This record gives sequence, structure tokens and C-alpha cells, in this order.
Amino acid sequence: MKVMAGNEKGMAMVIALIALFLMSVLGAMAYTTSESEIQGAKNYKVMNVSLYAAERGVEYAKSDPAIYTAVGTGSVNLPMGGVSLESNGGDATGAVEYLMRGNPPRGSGMDATEFDANYFAINVEGTGPFNSRTEIEVNVAKIVPKN
Repeated sequence: MKVMAGNEKGMAMVIALIALFLMSVLGAMAYTTSESEIQGAKNYKVMNVSLYAAERGVEYAKSDPAIYTAVGTGSVNLPMGGVSLESNGGDATGAVEYLMRGNPPRGSGMDATEFDANYFAINVEGTGPFNSRTEIEVNVAKIVPKN
């Protein structure tokens, strides 16, 4: 006849069930954490698409001389002349507005007795997937000879 030491019937099974429960809880927590990290990465990518679109619009507005010829003392909408700013799921629109004429900005290296600066405000809105939007406003000075 076998004698059980301390009546430990089924104790191994109880310990195994507790360990299984604890591992299940840890697995569920890891899954939840990874899902939220994946969603955060998707949101970051979507917002970057709209940011890059807005930056592309600003660079277009800074570099196209036709904009500053057309703006005069008013404003023009971006993009101009059939140019498309759409790329990689993002697009940009905006406006360039004339602000004022004055001395060249400090540090530009331009002599204020020979040159003036036309100051403009560039406002661009970039759009991306899932209606993401990024707005950028930049002030620009274009150096021109005095009349």
C-alpha cells in the first residue's frame, strides 16, 4: 500500500493551472500593447504624409518665380498654372500673400541703400490619408533692387 506524504493529491495540477493562467494574462497584455504600438505607428505614417505634402507646397511656393510675379500686392492661390502637388497619397493647397516692402532682413548681406525686400506669407495645408491635415505658415523675404 502506498502512503501519500502530506496528502498532496492534485497539487501539481493546481500549480500547472495557476501557471497557465498567469501566462495567459501575460500573453493578453503583450497582444494589447503590440496592437496599440502598431496603431501608433500607422498614425505617425499618416501624419507624415500630410506633413510632407505641406512641406512640398511650401518649397514649391518659395521656388516658383511666377508666383511672386503674379502676386503683386495681393495674394495668389497654390498651386498655380496646372502644377500638381499630389504625391504618395498627399496633396497640398494654400496661398501666398504679399505683406509689405521694406529693408532687407538682418544678416542677409544686402545693403539697405541699394536693395529692398518684398515680404510674403506662405500658408499651406497638406492633406493625407484618412483626412489627416497639417498646416504650415512661413514668411519669406524676396530681395529686389531699389527703384
